[in-house]
Amino acid sequence: MKFIIASDHIGYPLKQAVIEYLETKGETVFDAGPDTPNVSIDYPDYAHKINRAVTSGEYDQGILICGTGLGMSIAANKHPGIRAALCHDVYTAHLARAHNDANVLCLGAWVVSPQRTEGILDEWLKTTFEEGRHTTRLAKLDVSFNGQQQTLISLEDFQFGVALSPRETSFGPLLFMGQLERGMAAVAEAGFDAVELSLRTSQDVTASELEALLDQHGLGLSAVATGQSCLHDFLCLADPDSQVREAAVERLKSLILFASRFGTPAIIGGIRGSFSGSPETYAQQMEGAIEAVQECAGFAAEQNTSLLIEPINRYETNFINNAQEGLRFLEEVGEPNVKLLLDTFHMNIEEQDMHASLREAGDCLGYIHFADSNREALGRGHIDFTSILQTLASIGYKGIITAEILPIPDDLTAIQQTADFVKSLIER
Repeated sequence: MKFIIASDHIGYPLKQAVIEYLETKGETVFDAGPDTPNVSIDYPDYAHKINRAVTSGEYDQGILICGTGLGMSIAANKHPGIRAALCHDVYTAHLARAHNDANVLCLGAWVVSPQRTEGILDEWLKTTFEEGRHTTRLAKLDVSFNGQQQTLISLEDFQFGVALSPRETSFGPLLFMGQLERGMAAVAEAGFDAVELSLRTSQDVTASELEALLDQHGLGLSAVATGQSCLHDFLCLADPDSQVREAAVERLKSLILFASRFGTPAIIGGIRGSFSGSPETYAQQMEGAIEAVQECAGFAAEQNTSLLIEPINRYETNFINNAQEGLRFLEEVGEPNVKLLLDTFHMNIEEQDMHASLREAGDCLGYIHFADSNREALGRGHIDFTSILQTLASIGYKGIITAEILPIPDDLTAIQQTADFVKSLIER
């Protein structure tokens, strides 16, 4: 676990003792200051520094120390995504982690000795969040920021879904891989409206089988994702080989046809692939990809359906990483049935301002993926989904929001955590 720690001048000696103790436990600790106890400082300055480091994901946990710990805890809890807990003993440390999933430990140098602090640190390190009923309660904490408590979103504004796969795949953020019937039952039981299916081929599940399952569980099909064709079969739209691109287009057309039977769009995310070779060849690969998408868009229009272009973060591809690049690609394609899909996981990495990007997308926004900053269930990272929903409502988005998340700790728990979190944000 990576810790970042800071104090005021009063907490400096205890800060040094905490750093020394954590390092003996094998933990990584970054000292954010101060460097001396001989200069009086304002504790909010250091609290804000620690909070930014934790909410950005750069560090897992923060530790703040002042005379009583009160000032630091008050300053820390001014930040969305921070759950700072003032702990004076092992008991409060245990509950802070188990019930509140606290990510910043506040200590009072006038209150606890270095010896007593060791027990607090031990308990903090070994205690995990119990989830369950506490997940919903934690979600409600974020609603209080920025006056949002008075403007809760209505359930009627959105529909929510979950991404599943009928077959096993190495693509991680999908639930119930190879267990479609069990997955649909779980999605319906958790109260979701729809499922998104990630398909490698149109033969992964028959249309009649899927229709029967959707009817049985009262679910809709929100979209068909197509990235497995590139991931497993190397059929990618940006491939420099024209024969590979042609094969990718034919595969994509078969998936578009499948999606059209349910009146849903096909997603062009991972199936784009990446640019390869030298940068001098990228323009040619881009041209080939644009032509491929234009051909697929024309085919989709004939089937009365649409396509969704999903920007994917720089660590997974070098071809359309953010919303602005996605919008430029839409302009190049020039087809009215091609819209943008924005995923909060990728946005958290790539967008300077997620809200500004959503507003810029405006009417071009056709679909949303929700996943937290760590790709886990909603509420397990630091993305402020309440404000994201507020922004979506403000631009008039009325489409599906699909959770595309990792099955951590397992499929059922991930679905239930997401359902509980969504329910806590929505006024029913």
